This record gives sequence, C-alpha cells and structure tokens, in this order.
Amino acid sequence: MSGVLVGVVVLLVAAITAAALAVLRRRSWPETPAFARPRPVTSPGGPAHDPNAGFFTHRAFLFRKRHFFVGTGCPPALVADFRSLDVSRREQPVRIARHGIRTWWWYRDEFYREAAGLGPDDVLAWVRDRDRRLLARQDRARLLSAAEEILRKRENG
Repeated sequence: MSGVLVGVVVLLVAAITAAALAVLRRRSWPETPAFARPRPVTSPGGPAHDPNAGFFTHRAFLFRKRHFFVGTGCPPALVADFRSLDVSRREQPVRIARHGIRTWWWYRDEFYREAAGLGPDDVLAWVRDRDRRLLARQDRARLLSAAEEILRKRENG
C-alpha cells in the first residue's frame, strides 16, 4: 500500500511541477508592441513588405535564449528553428509565423506578410516582380534626368 502512496505522491509532485513551469513560461512571454497587436483582416491580400517585422531574443524563462518574431499585426511568436531558417531564407522565402489567416515570410533581408495562402514559389515570384519594377522605375528616372540635363545644356549653350 505504501508503494502506491509513494507513486501517487510522485505523480502529484510531477504534475504540480509541470503546471508551475507552464505558468512560469507563459508569464515570461515578452510584451506585445503596439504595432504587433492583432488586427482584423478585411480581405485576403497578396504579399506586402512589412517594415515592422523582425526577430528579438528573450531570456526570461530559465535564462534560456529564445528567438521571437513580431510583425505588423503579429504578436510575439516563438521561433524554434531560427538557425535553419536563417540559412534557408538566403535561397528561398521561408514561412516564419502565422496568425489568423496572415502569414509572414522571410526572404534575404526582408519580411513580407500576406493573407492569400501563398506558397514559397508565389512569394518568390512576387518579390522578383517587385524588384524588376523597382529597377525599371530607377532606370526611367535616370533616363529622364539625363534627358533634362541634355535639354538644359542645349538651352544654355
């Protein structure tokens, strides 16, 4: 009978310890910045650059270093495999977090959010298209600037 009692006591102590650790871990969760408070999504949208997105480390729980991601409308999300994501994001977009229907992607040095349920290939195509349009806009601006300079020299010459 005493063996059963010892087993029950050990089980009870283990359950109390697990519950206490869970509460302690939740209390050690970082605060949510104002920009990261959840917002309603009115319509599914394609990718958009998220200038507020990024990672930070937090050491509150048992002094362990934990990586968290926050973005516009995304409260702190624990990222378990930060190192592998950091390597993968150099070659292809990687999903960092999901909150509601929104998903955040990390590609190269930028973060993107979308609510259309896209995959990595879709995000990559969107980023490449955005980069092409930006280069075309810069080329057009340089061309117009050069044309204005030529006209100015003709008028003054």
